[in-house]
Amino acid sequence: MGDSYGAGIGAGHMIQRFDETCFRYDGAYPVILEANLQPRPPRFNFVACSGDKFPAILQSQFRDGPSSLGRPNWGNRPEFVTLSMGGNDIGFKELVSVCIYSIRIFTLKDCAEVIADSQRRLADPDLVRDAVNVISTALRKGSSRSGPNFKVYVTGYAQFFNEQNLQCNFVSLKPSWSPFARQYLTIDLRQALNKIARDLNAVLQTAVMRANIGAPQRVFFINYDDLFEGHRFCDREEPNPNDPERWFFTLGSNEAEIGQFLNSIPRISRLLNGRRDEPVSDQEFFRLIGEAARGDERKRDNGVAAFRIMHPKPLGHRAIEGRLRAALFATTRRISTGTTDNPIQTS
Repeated sequence: MGDSYGAGIGAGHMIQRFDETCFRYDGAYPVILEANLQPRPPRFNFVACSGDKFPAILQSQFRDGPSSLGRPNWGNRPEFVTLSMGGNDIGFKELVSVCIYSIRIFTLKDCAEVIADSQRRLADPDLVRDAVNVISTALRKGSSRSGPNFKVYVTGYAQFFNEQNLQCNFVSLKPSWSPFARQYLTIDLRQALNKIARDLNAVLQTAVMRANIGAPQRVFFINYDDLFEGHRFCDREEPNPNDPERWFFTLGSNEAEIGQFLNSIPRISRLLNGRRDEPVSDQEFFRLIGEAARGDERKRDNGVAAFRIMHPKPLGHRAIEGRLRAALFATTRRISTGTTDNPIQTS
């Protein structure tokens, strides 16, 4: 369940092609996890949806029957659920697009304003409450069908940057087709964005702790940030769009083609070129991409490439799956068909 980190946007190949709104990929860590479990689950329900915030998760990802959007349903007797959430609720895509890539599609605000907005959301007690609400809903629904052994595994987020690299102070990832001022990856900016990721992990960990109050522990927080050490932006000289050791997506070497496709969509093009139109929502963005691509996979992938930036690559998803699988084996009786040397970090 959850957002684009759970859906694995950009990692591998898109599955369920009838559904152009969730962008689920076969390299996502839930898909890898399912393949490594023994016995194999009789049914795997992949309900994570790119762009979903807390309300959308509650509304669309707890379905018991077919959805008009083609989203799968929960099934009869779920054993456990993995849950990635919170990034959209605090404005990750605005932070990434404005503060790192100088692209303004999802907001008209500048970087300082976007960071301030995220910090305010993180400080709002309602954020923990909303996360607890999703966790509790999953617990109630799962337990009502599968009994007291049903478990929830909440995954966190990884920090984007090495904060020490001085060379990155003079690096900008702004594409040539963006008319806005360059944002340089200064130490101050990298520290600010990393802190937001750490603070969101702390919020999720608090929500997990509260969901476990008064009952045996059935909710676990999976912290995998340490696994991304050596695989972040600025761990090596930048810019290097095709760095195989970096586990986050960037626009890549075909950024010109991506810009050409986005500029072919009038609604998006106006924003890209500085018009102060109403910003595009996540779901509107995906709808516009689908309509403009009209079954052309290359065009669709160019649109996805603008959204997948700063999401984990397949190697990142494999690392997340290893950490998650280690926690699963420690808290259930399942065994593994794969191997993992990831130390367990749960709460």
